[in-house]
Amino acid sequence: MAHRFEEEYPWATVERRIETWIDESGCPGASVAVVDGTKPVSAYEAGFGVRRLEPDAPATPETLYGVGSVTKPITATAVLTLVDAGEISLDDPVVGYVPYFEDVPGEAITVHELLSHTSGMPDDDMASVLLGEGSDAGASIDGWDDFRSYVDGASTQRRLDRERCLYYNSGYAILARLVETVSGRSFAEFVDRAVFEPLEMDDATFDVGVLDDRSRDVMTPYHRDDEADDGFRSGTLPNGPVFEGPGGLLAPVTDLSAFLAAQIGGGPHLADRLRERAYDPVGTHRRLVGDTTYGYGYGWESRPFGSDTLIGHGGGTGVSGGYIGFLRERGLGIAIGCNTHPSVSPATLAMEVLAILTDRDPASVVPERAIERSATELAGRYESYGGVHTATVEWTGARLEVEFGASMGGGTLEFAPTSLDPDEYEFATVEGDGTRLSATFFVGDERVELLFDQLLLERVDGRYGEGDGSGGDET
Repeated sequence: MAHRFEEEYPWATVERRIETWIDESGCPGASVAVVDGTKPVSAYEAGFGVRRLEPDAPATPETLYGVGSVTKPITATAVLTLVDAGEISLDDPVVGYVPYFEDVPGEAITVHELLSHTSGMPDDDMASVLLGEGSDAGASIDGWDDFRSYVDGASTQRRLDRERCLYYNSGYAILARLVETVSGRSFAEFVDRAVFEPLEMDDATFDVGVLDDRSRDVMTPYHRDDEADDGFRSGTLPNGPVFEGPGGLLAPVTDLSAFLAAQIGGGPHLADRLRERAYDPVGTHRRLVGDTTYGYGYGWESRPFGSDTLIGHGGGTGVSGGYIGFLRERGLGIAIGCNTHPSVSPATLAMEVLAILTDRDPASVVPERAIERSATELAGRYESYGGVHTATVEWTGARLEVEFGASMGGGTLEFAPTSLDPDEYEFATVEGDGTRLSATFFVGDERVELLFDQLLLERVDGRYGEGDGSGGDET
């Protein structure tokens, strides 16, 4: 089911990409909405596949999904609403409102630091425990008392040696508790009044129980399971107030697109100065090869997107997931929900769709596609001059694997890319003695060459010069 409101975009191309993603990622169903500027309705809304396998029920734009950490921009907005009202300050110590970090090493942890993941507290696996993945280790969190003990037990792990951006799920649970303490309402009630109602997000909720009502347009969450008849088995979402702040939101993409529209054009829920501050990176969340960095502000990740900046956040629960994001200058946004943990992230799909809509090559803005395109171009069998030395190059999906012939000592090495530039072809690995080995490829119109350890080899099968190693001029 698709609703196309802005016909100038290549929706057929977008839909083909989404359908391919559904197949590639092993996802029963997904929904997508695209927001263009400040228009009152989405530019595009569609459901793909099924929201439930048995009995079969199609996914629609109104299907409710558990979207995991897509919740964090919502939680950050709730906190900033209190800042806007003058009830709290970003520089306030958290311990002044809730009984956490009372004996933490170093200076008091602030609201600002929890919002931006810059408190120095490392990931404590809180999300994994709540998702049931910590049971084998004996860890469990059943309510706020257990959670407080869990946080206190990990407080000595705080890093104080230098500034860091360490993704800390427990921080957003504590922020939700802070909202409750200051507002006098439950977190879910406060968010409903401060965010959902002003933006007319009528179906968004933190009530996991709605998934049991099969009369409603809701997802069934699934684990991917190769041993199951259809490749999936049903699962459950975490249920309880501790999970709400970091990852408890359930919403259709129609509601998520309303939230995005408010970010792009401003909305009644938050002053512009705080909304804009939330997007500005405080710390470096992720660092890629080639000096590319992703920043983290208040509940939002920022990453380069050509000459623009993509502001967004992804999320997953192990049995569902989603993504919301928008181009800061262009004002184009996308919301995705799905009913399993896909092998290819919704964030990757979102970047590809936005690339299509802005007439960009996906490989120029999606790191995975840049690496994949470069690496797959290079696969084949290589020979040195005279055919004495040989090597076979394959892309495994994560590394470039080079198997060397006996004359080169045999064995296989795995190389990682050293650049995200789709036109650069240099890969490297490090041996146990610290030696850095490089594999540099030269791609011409009809010839591909590999320079490894002072030895030059030419591809003799594959896309160029297939079969006989002949080719054009050297590059």
